[in-house]
Amino acid sequence: MFHISGFADELDRDFEKQMSIWHDMGLKYFELRSAWGINVMELSDDHIKKIKDISSQYGIKVSCIGSPIGKTYIEDDFSYELNRLDRAIFLAKYFGCSFVRVFSFYSKGNILEKREEVFKRLAKMAEIARESNIILLHENEHAIYGELSLQSREIAKELNSPNFGLVFDPANYSVAGEDVIEAEKNMHDYITYIHVKDYSIKEKIMKVPGEGDSNIKYVFNQHRDKDMFISMEPHLDIAGQFGGSTSPDKYRMAVESVKKMLNELNISWE
Repeated sequence: MFHISGFADELDRDFEKQMSIWHDMGLKYFELRSAWGINVMELSDDHIKKIKDISSQYGIKVSCIGSPIGKTYIEDDFSYELNRLDRAIFLAKYFGCSFVRVFSFYSKGNILEKREEVFKRLAKMAEIARESNIILLHENEHAIYGELSLQSREIAKELNSPNFGLVFDPANYSVAGEDVIEAEKNMHDYITYIHVKDYSIKEKIMKVPGEGDSNIKYVFNQHRDKDMFISMEPHLDIAGQFGGSTSPDKYRMAVESVKKMLNELNISWE
């Protein structure tokens, strides 16, 4: 079964408004990246209590802590990211979820020349996650070590940890110039979570899922027998380095398009 989640902060800065619209769309999970315009790593204890109270009132649960951990320079002091990882793990346990999103670092030079340090840091993070029974989800991103599918697979294969999996975001690979079908084949064995956004190569814009070139329906079908989250991140109005925005009407169109694809594939979902 697929469990539909998503980045509710694309809808509005106000968290209660996010949850109201989420509830209206019939969604049961969301990925916590920000609330009231505050990044998840900067939320106070008072903020997270309010988030838990509001989301519980709507019967909505957190699927993943959408942290920006690893979107920092490999040359920077690693203790900063270790402290953020401790906080992200605390948040995951507080909200009763198993996943924390991470990235594989930028560099002030060529990140591919920093392989040893990248892998050392990610292995340490995976070990901390193992001790806490949390799964780290690596997402590709422009200019980080794991930007391309073979690099992402290399990381997961090298770490060889049940506490480290890969997010597959079809549009990210389209933007990176990769064929999504080939990228999925490269990463297939390590894909643990799917982000859902679609990209038009010709127009160079994000599209409603299923209307672009990112072969989302194919990706769904390749993982049809898994019990996993698919997380909406449509970016239909703004797509940025640390997030995006999508109007409620467009977001509803994206969700309905995904539900339609799943129904056509006879994949059960909630």
